[in-house]
Amino acid sequence: MIKTLLNPDLTPAQLITRIKTMNMGTEVKSLADQLLEATADTQDTSHRAAIMKVLNIHTGTLTLHCNKDGNISIKAPDNAPAPEQFYSVPGKSILFAINGESFPIQLYQLEDQCLTRAERVSVDGNNPLFVDGAKVLFDSNPDGNGHPAFIGSINLPERTADIGVFDPDSLRKIAWFPHDDSAARFLASLELLEAAQDPGACKVAEELIYHYHPAVAWKAFQIISRTDLQAALNCAPLLRNLQNSRLNHLLDQCEAA
Repeated sequence: MIKTLLNPDLTPAQLITRIKTMNMGTEVKSLADQLLEATADTQDTSHRAAIMKVLNIHTGTLTLHCNKDGNISIKAPDNAPAPEQFYSVPGKSILFAINGESFPIQLYQLEDQCLTRAERVSVDGNNPLFVDGAKVLFDSNPDGNGHPAFIGSINLPERTADIGVFDPDSLRKIAWFPHDDSAARFLASLELLEAAQDPGACKVAEELIYHYHPAVAWKAFQIISRTDLQAALNCAPLLRNLQNSRLNHLLDQCEAA
């Protein structure tokens, strides 16, 4: 039944209501058993590779199930120190307790380049927590000494958004990376072609300037502009259709120059 919750048509209220009516301990155990069967392999190296594929080393979570709309993951109790960075989670998430064990969550309001400390809440069997990743970042280790219970999460990601990296002390954004693997690959490819001064870089950029991700489109614009500035400027209206304020500011600067 838990797999049916990976449905973007369900409202946050509907998701929370359904979680409250399920035995989440039993549901998670069933997913874990299926995961063990799926990753079982006679070759030890293949087994390890399959396990690593479902692990997120940044968040310490294990993905139990996923489909085109999202994933269901779990984070085991630990005594980890306070994190060196905070990571935003683009999209919508529901944090839930397993077997009634409660755990604290510290919330932060996302305000572009910085965080603002918000309320601290307790998640238990009767109180799952909905998080809108476009507005809120959550820390599951608010005391800096780990967390005492299993943390379950249902995630419906927004793949066009970026993952922000924040410093826990200053609460300022210190880095970012694309949530979508394809955007990350295209961006890295353009940067490598540019660094190698590949003569075919402009042709690749002419294809990727239509990409939906602002960082990919902007890098393509920059590469084209070095060969033909007017051709790049002719693409500016296309990039403005992405409705990204940072990208529009960069385009304004180019057009003014």
